[in-house]
Amino acid sequence: MNNQKILVLGATGQIGAATVRALAQLKANVTAGVRNPSKAKELEDAGVTVVKADMGQPQSELAQILKNYDNLYVVTPGHVDRSKLAINAIKAAQEAHIKYILVVSMTAADNLEILFGKQFNPIEKELKQSGLNYGILRFPMFTDNIFGNAEHIKSHNSFYGPIEGDRKFVTVAIQDAALAAATILVNPSNHMGKTYCITSELSSSDEQAKAYTEALARPIKYVKGTYEGTKKALLNFMPEWQVDGVLELYRLIEKKEQSQITYSNDFKTITGKEPTTHLRFMQQFTSAF
Repeated sequence: MNNQKILVLGATGQIGAATVRALAQLKANVTAGVRNPSKAKELEDAGVTVVKADMGQPQSELAQILKNYDNLYVVTPGHVDRSKLAINAIKAAQEAHIKYILVVSMTAADNLEILFGKQFNPIEKELKQSGLNYGILRFPMFTDNIFGNAEHIKSHNSFYGPIEGDRKFVTVAIQDAALAAATILVNPSNHMGKTYCITSELSSSDEQAKAYTEALARPIKYVKGTYEGTKKALLNFMPEWQVDGVLELYRLIEKKEQSQITYSNDFKTITGKEPTTHLRFMQQFTSAF
């Protein structure tokens, strides 16, 4: 099972790196494909083979690299042109006759009224029409985004967002996203043509505050801010186009749009494990808060 050669494209990002580590723990034959190998020292130190492989390379050039692998994970990049980049990788995978391709998408990919939907929908469409054996992993917002509030939680015992504290929404811990992907990639035969939504918890910001209070053993509260204030804060971590996309997701949560509030058991179905709740996540990373 683990003799299949797996390439993770986009392996230096959070999802890619976490998936490579999960595959290494499963004793899989994994290679990290990165744009700049000099930035992948952490993966090399973990004993993972690193190659220069970039979704932005000419299709035929990328296909020559992909021919050396059986299964491919396309971690759609956090780039404004990600539709073009991911589609280029899919076409290269076709040319290379990849046996199985797994691609990162997001839960609102069907919503063409929002930026992320407009970006991810064409990727899914291209994949389904490719003739390849494929799988799609749709993710909601990340549990790990709370790290962006770490300093404020340390100094003020509070964290912020633009929505009411009682609005529930789904999140996924990156470690869960990685384990689901790794489990599929080492044995894709049960996952042909499947689209999964990987969610770790459905909860409100107020409920998350209670979990953080329990984990950190001091009162933590959620404070509703403004969209303008949230945008200003997020611009410290990501480009404006991406910030605007995230704010659109918050507006979908406010409207109780299904893509943001539907909990899925897909993680447990795939891995046989319980997902990482906000409580367990914070218990793991208390030192950062």
